[in-house]
Amino acid sequence: MVDVPPSPHAAPAPPARDGVTLVVTEFVRPSRAAEYEAWARDLHATLARQPGFVGVHVLRGQSGDAREYVTLVRFVSPGALAAWRASPEYAAALRELPRFTAGEVDYRESVGLEAWFDRPARSVAPPLWKNVVLGFVGVYPLILLFTWLCRPLVQGWPWWAAILPSALLATIFLNWPVLPLLSRVLRGWLYPHTR
Repeated sequence: MVDVPPSPHAAPAPPARDGVTLVVTEFVRPSRAAEYEAWARDLHATLARQPGFVGVHVLRGQSGDAREYVTLVRFVSPGALAAWRASPEYAAALRELPRFTAGEVDYRESVGLEAWFDRPARSVAPPLWKNVVLGFVGVYPLILLFTWLCRPLVQGWPWWAAILPSALLATIFLNWPVLPLLSRVLRGWLYPHTR
């Protein structure tokens, strides 16, 4: 499987800040690898005719018993990518994909160069208990902080209403920036087998 060059019908590539990359991580059963690669060649040939398509790059590796494929599909804009993902050709290809894969397929959209420097593809998701510990480490200090900060505002409120501001602020800050930061800091603990 080779990289597909930009389509002659595709719009010219914009500056990197405007483009978008769809990062797809698939784990393919070895017995189905040849069929998967033929399927991917056909899909990439169809993709090359899609308006707004810039190019595709495929990285191959091995993850346990499965073959790992990380495919980076580049479009000129989020709108062009959305049009491809809504197309009948893409839907038909997705219906075929489970025949080849050995697990859940991971999809991410990245802007600019972040597709190359974001979290690595992983063969195994962290166990549930690690996610629980990570969430607790993130949320407990936020609850303490926002309960203390909001105390003057909520004095005299019913108990169920008094916790609303703290819960709202803790939820917002937990999702951004606390959990992404903790995931980076604790990456080696969450994904011990990923370099």
